[in-house]
Amino acid sequence: MLRLRRELSDLAGYWALPLLVALLPYRAGIALARLVARTFPLYDAAAQAGLVEVRAVCGGDGQRWLADFRFAQLIDRADLFWALTRRRRFLHSLMDASPEVDRGPLLVVSMHFGQGLWLLSWLRDRGMPARFLSVRFDATTFASTAHHLYARLRMATVRRLSGVPPIYTGGAKREIAATLREGGVAYGLIDVPAAGAVAPANAVLFGAPVHWPTGLVDSARAEGADLLLLTACCERNGRRRVEADRVAAVDVQTIAANFERRIRAQPGAWHFWHLRPAFAAR
Repeated sequence: MLRLRRELSDLAGYWALPLLVALLPYRAGIALARLVARTFPLYDAAAQAGLVEVRAVCGGDGQRWLADFRFAQLIDRADLFWALTRRRRFLHSLMDASPEVDRGPLLVVSMHFGQGLWLLSWLRDRGMPARFLSVRFDATTFASTAHHLYARLRMATVRRLSGVPPIYTGGAKREIAATLREGGVAYGLIDVPAAGAVAPANAVLFGAPVHWPTGLVDSARAEGADLLLLTACCERNGRRRVEADRVAAVDVQTIAANFERRIRAQPGAWHFWHLRPAFAAR
């Protein structure tokens, strides 16, 4: 019974609701997503656990944060279906970008924030097709078949939007180095909790010592490539605000401070509030 309940919940949260939002005219879909996010307890386990962390760090209106978080999650899932049903020109027309990014060997560093799927197409349109770094999906790590199938479709769409094959963990450092050496672009997400024992602190986030992986920074420094701190976030009107800060290879603390500023500006957009305790470091 629990398995069936999970399958039905994920079928609604990953497929039915996002697909409905994406099939409507764009503004109507955004309006529906906002209504649903205010009305129904979507993605409730992550939402309620995240609310505890947000209140500890930021305070503020808990109900407003819940609605914003659920909206961000729903739009992130709907982006897959928009990418499958709309032209790239339409997707790019919704993106309000910070100054243009120069080409060249580049390591894009992002986080689980806002909606990043379309950024792969946005980079490709600027002559910078980016190889996305991902784990290999194993069906046994997913709580439902619905979620597993969604993840597989999303990775297939990542490859289509970027125009280049992704990089999978397990030999990733070698592939990233080769990509940068050839003048290409690699793209990874840095806010990933360390597995196993508590790791030593290498940054401060919201006033607490944390550990964020250093592999992306190490790879950029080793190959003399710049970093692009890149995120996109859906505004209330459906437009996407793209922030792109190009910097020389820096330490993880600089990246954490940059991303903390973005999270504080739109706290409902960070997907991983519920994992904040897992970043705790010695």
